[in-house]
Amino acid sequence: MIVLRYPLSWSIARKLREGDEIKYYGKIVFISNRALKRMKNYYKAEGSFPYDLMGELVLIKETSPIFIEDVLKMGVSGVVKEKDLNLSKESLNLSRRFSKPFFEVDRIEGQENVKLYADLEENAVKEIWVDSLPMKVIADSGGN
Repeated sequence: MIVLRYPLSWSIARKLREGDEIKYYGKIVFISNRALKRMKNYYKAEGSFPYDLMGELVLIKETSPIFIEDVLKMGVSGVVKEKDLNLSKESLNLSRRFSKPFFEVDRIEGQENVKLYADLEENAVKEIWVDSLPMKVIADSGGN
């Protein structure tokens, strides 16, 4: 069992291999497609993003390869999905292209704080602080 703490550095993320069992302590950021679209519109108008995802571990609940690619382009350190969310081979191959690991969890429970777009309710950008969250690497930075 590998213990990881926030923030997850890129050098550590690149050493993880498919099948590694992780115990994670720290922050995970949830972002939805609706929130990402708003963030991109804000960027077009203002020249910066209203919430910086650089280096963050990001929870997704949507499977579109285009959405996942857009999230990865924002410089996240890894992508987390819940076990019941099935990703296509195309989506999983993005881990190799961007050299970022993908993780799977049974479910996420932790202290949630809405950070952006509260009006989107369950689609708002949220920070979730977790303690001893079991995760499994399902695609490593080499695309395995």
